[in-house]
Amino acid sequence: MKFVDSPKIEYQPDGLPRARESKRPFYFRLLIGIVLFLAVGLNLYVLVRADVSAISLKNNSGAEGMVIDGENRPVPNVLVFSASVPTASTTTDEDGRFLLNNLPPGVNRLVVVRNNVGQEFYVTLAEGKVTRVDYLNFLAPLVDVE
Repeated sequence: MKFVDSPKIEYQPDGLPRARESKRPFYFRLLIGIVLFLAVGLNLYVLVRADVSAISLKNNSGAEGMVIDGENRPVPNVLVFSASVPTASTTTDEDGRFLLNNLPPGVNRLVVVRNNVGQEFYVTLAEGKVTRVDYLNFLAPLVDVE
């Protein structure tokens, strides 16, 4: 009798044949892998689409100006951003000046924030150029929070 084509029996160290393994752990790991792959793929898709949309503005407009307080003094180190493009943000310099680029032309809401208190300003930006918005009179309290 030849044993060439007969099934092979593998034995464990205790001398008993190996028990049949269930396919459930394999399918569970496969399902987790697919879910993780889809999650990473979706995040990459959203990241690429967000960058492309910011770059693909045909008429890159901008805003420059100065943030002043109620006594016409420049307000340094405050956050300025556009509500329509929140990724376009900057902080004012020591003289209260700011420059925002890559904004859509037309009416924009610029938000000035300090100490978690913000104020909105509506500005109209021209197509394809940086518009000077002059002074943004920030009237929110300027008390430093410790």
